[in-house]
Amino acid sequence: MYNAQFWAKAWDEYRQTANRRRPDPKAWVEFWNSFAGRYAEHNDDNRQIHQEIIDNLTAQWPVQAGDTLLDIGCGPGTYALPLAAKGIKVTGLDTAAQMLSTLQAQAGQASLSNAITPLHADWNDLPSEPAYDVTFAAKSPAINDYNTLMKMIKVARKVCCLIGFAGQHDLDLRRQLWEQLLPEPAPKPSFDIIYPLNILYQEGYRPNLTFYSYSHSEQEPLDELTAHYIRYFAMLGIAGSKAEGIISRFLQDRAVDGLCTEQSATTVGVMWWKVK
Repeated sequence: MYNAQFWAKAWDEYRQTANRRRPDPKAWVEFWNSFAGRYAEHNDDNRQIHQEIIDNLTAQWPVQAGDTLLDIGCGPGTYALPLAAKGIKVTGLDTAAQMLSTLQAQAGQASLSNAITPLHADWNDLPSEPAYDVTFAAKSPAINDYNTLMKMIKVARKVCCLIGFAGQHDLDLRRQLWEQLLPEPAPKPSFDIIYPLNILYQEGYRPNLTFYSYSHSEQEPLDELTAHYIRYFAMLGIAGSKAEGIISRFLQDRAVDGLCTEQSATTVGVMWWKVK
């Protein structure tokens, strides 16, 4: 029977398949700390699609200026900044301190410091009680199973919003590097919106869902991209001089005037629902 537990089990099985190599949680946090500045630059390059998502979302849901929102896994402010610009009081939750420092710097530049409160904590450690009008998570590894999804509902008083990959997400250089380093295809995203969507439906909610597809091409300095991917694969247990040599040669062969071009293609589902 296709009940909520069926979809919860299917989600667990999908995540197990996608996460063939699980990073140590501490190494994961260190990786995100090292990536904070670059992540913020990517946000600037993709600002139009993020703004479109927030504009459409805030036109639909029953959230008003002055309402409080917890952004779970906020990063450097991908969505926290445009949400705060709408008059929503945002608390940005992240385990990576450097992400929060970058968020504060970005908020200061946008004159939004009074609208955004950083919270250096783990989502799993927060009490499961209604503390915010809205809980919000965008492509956050913190929301990864039935229990963490249900906790979003327990912590919210009005509305929950979840943004996740919907099938397609490809970084061409990362995919090709994976195939160079390992005799296996690159893994799929460990999150797909189909699982929480069906869990919520079976639990009696009727989420609003909108899909967005976008692509992007970005030039990165060769030395920075090489260091980034050496850290990324080392975090997954693929380390050592041999791996570093493969990564360096692969990227150097594709560099032009010291720059590498990384192309991405992504589809996300933006889902929100009212708390009962």
